[in-house]
Amino acid sequence: MANNNSLAQDLIKHADIVKVVESYIPLIKQGKNYKCVCPFHDDTNPSLTVSPEKQFFKCFVCGTGGNAIGFIQKYEHISFQEAMRKLADLVDYHPAGLEKVNTHVKVDARREELLKCLHDLNLYYQFALNTPEGKEGLDYFEKRNLDVSSRNKYKLGYAPKDGKATIEFLQKKGHSLKTIEDTGVCKMISTGLYRDMNEGRVTFPICDIDGNVIGFSARRLQNDDTAKYMNTPETYLFHKTNNLYNIHIAKDAARLKGYIYVCEGFMDVYALGKIGIDAAVAIMGTALTAEHIQILRSLNVEIRLCLDGDLPGQSAMMKIAKNLASSGLNFRIVDNQGSDRDPDEILNEDGKVALEEYLNKLTSQTEFALNYYLRSNPLKTNEEKKTLIKEFLPILLRLTSQIELDSYLRKLSKITGFDVESIRDLVKRARMNAFTGTAQENARTIMQNFHPEREALQKLVTAERELLYQMSQNKDAVAFYEDKIGGFYDDVYRQIANFMIEYAESHDEMDPSGIMVLVEDSEVQNKDEIINDLTSLLVETHPNDCSQQLLDNLLETINDEKSRITDEDILENSLEGKSELEQARIIADFRRRKMKK
Repeated sequence: MANNNSLAQDLIKHADIVKVVESYIPLIKQGKNYKCVCPFHDDTNPSLTVSPEKQFFKCFVCGTGGNAIGFIQKYEHISFQEAMRKLADLVDYHPAGLEKVNTHVKVDARREELLKCLHDLNLYYQFALNTPEGKEGLDYFEKRNLDVSSRNKYKLGYAPKDGKATIEFLQKKGHSLKTIEDTGVCKMISTGLYRDMNEGRVTFPICDIDGNVIGFSARRLQNDDTAKYMNTPETYLFHKTNNLYNIHIAKDAARLKGYIYVCEGFMDVYALGKIGIDAAVAIMGTALTAEHIQILRSLNVEIRLCLDGDLPGQSAMMKIAKNLASSGLNFRIVDNQGSDRDPDEILNEDGKVALEEYLNKLTSQTEFALNYYLRSNPLKTNEEKKTLIKEFLPILLRLTSQIELDSYLRKLSKITGFDVESIRDLVKRARMNAFTGTAQENARTIMQNFHPEREALQKLVTAERELLYQMSQNKDAVAFYEDKIGGFYDDVYRQIANFMIEYAESHDEMDPSGIMVLVEDSEVQNKDEIINDLTSLLVETHPNDCSQQLLDNLLETINDEKSRITDEDILENSLEGKSELEQARIIADFRRRKMKK
């Protein structure tokens, strides 16, 4: 042990912990030290500090720390002795005696038994693919343009229809029925009788990062009522959330190339492999988990998201991009919007060059998100649109290129329907204000007075606001509103008007403070927004006294401006954020008023 200690100390002296950690995770210099996102807990802000002076690392959130050997040991989940060897290779320093260090690792007997069973099973499947019965599976693979080289590379196979014979084969190879069951491919069909769950299907083995088969995905060959794909359930070895398909091949290729493509399915991985890109993995139809992100982080390369171009694929890409961004990973996105084809289809229909061009058309998360919203238009309410503006505000503030800013502003205007100048003015006001809070708090502060949907209808909103003020002071104005107006275009103003009507019904005179109490005591969802608008309204200067002439003038302005807007626009605005019951009432009122015209 003393010898090990002296060797370890010698290695540490010849190693630079900054370079060691940076070989796994990107570092950011901060004063004398370096920082990065901690890989030892679910970290979103850089909390791990690396000290070149003291040659140690420390996370001040989860508490993990140590030297260069300890970092490698914890990061790769290996023994101290193995980490010593890794460090020696990394710094290209091999002190005398290191080769004698015992690197024996305790063997997990259960794991070894399961791996051996799955290895034999996959060899059986590969053999069966080339039998007369397996021709159906062979025809399927050839139809998908997977030649013998690809089939061997990815260990593709066929599970014979006689699933009982498969179990018997494994038993003859010396595997117990318990071990076969624990692999997840064995199913009991009656007492003491078992069969292969994959029977009659082509098989796609799923390997761990070291290339060991740990499970299968098996595809049906007949169009029957069974599931299209049969996947190995959760087992001692196989956890879907912990594995990326093809990671055992992709890891080395990724480190060599400096990037890795994250695809949706097996066929996408195969398509990239056919054109010489082995740095590709598939998420196998699941969300990108924290464990997946950890695997990708360990590669220390650029991640290139390449999911399907249809809307479900694009929606998944949006979610994954947010997770990667919050995890601090370096990534770009294949700009496949406008094309519903996947890589396999592009390769088969247009060839290698077309697929290469497709894969190299990379864009940032911001550009992708804007194009996604332009294409899918999922934003329905003004609040959703303003939330999008708030999310993009920090990005807009960081832009130094006026051309790039103008491009983003035009796209945001098209997505939300808000005037370009309204959004531009918001950015200007944000730049002029000095904030001390977090980015989220700053965005929330500047957004409080951002109402572009009102700015676009300035005359109408001004008239409605004046009438609303008069209603807060005079019951005659409330009655006028009920008789002549019936509903404001601005949704928040309409809600405030309803509170004023409610107050007028039980009081002889209007009292602004009483109206405020009525709002505060309510359970309306957007209470804060209503209170903020009502407060602003009441503190403003309104020089006009309530008179019939004023009310008539306001009515004329409101009717003139409303005539410029379609009835459907008014109805849509009124329905935003309402319950089904409230929407039904508004629609009924809308139809009744329309019939009176």
